[in-house]
Amino acid sequence: MRDRLNPDPLASIVALLRPRTVLSKFISGAGSWAVQYPNHGHPSFCLMLEGSCWLGLESAEPFLMEAGDYVLLPATPGFRMGSDLEAMKRPTMRVADANPVGEIRHGAQGDEAAVRMLGGYFLFDPTSAPLLVGLLPAVVHIKATDAQAARLAWIARAIDEENTSPRPGGDAILQRLVEIMLIEALRWRPAQDDAPVSGLLAGLANARMAQALRLIHEDVARRWTIEDLAGKVGMSRAAFASHFMRILGVPPMEYVLRWRMALAKDMLWHDGLSLGEVAHAIGYQSASAFSAAFSRSVGQSPSSFARTGRAGGSST
Repeated sequence: MRDRLNPDPLASIVALLRPRTVLSKFISGAGSWAVQYPNHGHPSFCLMLEGSCWLGLESAEPFLMEAGDYVLLPATPGFRMGSDLEAMKRPTMRVADANPVGEIRHGAQGDEAAVRMLGGYFLFDPTSAPLLVGLLPAVVHIKATDAQAARLAWIARAIDEENTSPRPGGDAILQRLVEIMLIEALRWRPAQDDAPVSGLLAGLANARMAQALRLIHEDVARRWTIEDLAGKVGMSRAAFASHFMRILGVPPMEYVLRWRMALAKDMLWHDGLSLGEVAHAIGYQSASAFSAAFSRSVGQSPSSFARTGRAGGSST
């Protein structure tokens, strides 16, 4: 409970996402090559070790990844990766590997690798991911020239070492390494020209919006209104509502609702709290009011959702 109710918005969101189960492997390429990976939805990361290659997400222009760059995809869509833009026009399909161990080679198999990278993916808790991943950017690209890239490179290599050389306590170390990696990547501040248009990172980069987010996370049970939040950050109601929507991408009260429902799902699924206890923890005056709000937001009653969790099923 303590971590989930941390007043630091980024730390509390990562705690609720509960990242786990990391798989990583080396990927290399030689000659002219391009591959198309299908959408798998799980978060993934890539650390460029040598050379450079292009990465293109669905419905987005490709960008160049160079040695030392770090890329995080919080919800990996279908994407293309290739040695050059011409090859990217005719990618071959890449399917999931049956064997998660070993190096993947793209392009000429016998030639010396021109590009080499460490790639990996992990899982978010299914109860929270649908509500929270939408607040994160589609891609975080930290270039080698940024000082933070070196810290992330160390973390990525440590993750790979734990994967390839299992030792006692490895699972606990991996979980903490991934949490640190996520926080480190998501607290990165891009240059102004590259700053995200909207979303959680844009909100955290704006002093007044970051203050509003901290207030919401610090006291989620408070009966917040737009007027309250606006007054706390020194803005008019209209200006605050407009800025919050433009910068975060959702209205203020929608953000409050999303965060409350994410907390509620986590408490019901993992803690087995009663409806009354959950309602009180996130600011509803009664179990019935909470139940109605949860059913509208999630699409099923909290009792049904909790029974699914106790039965060991999967979240919707």
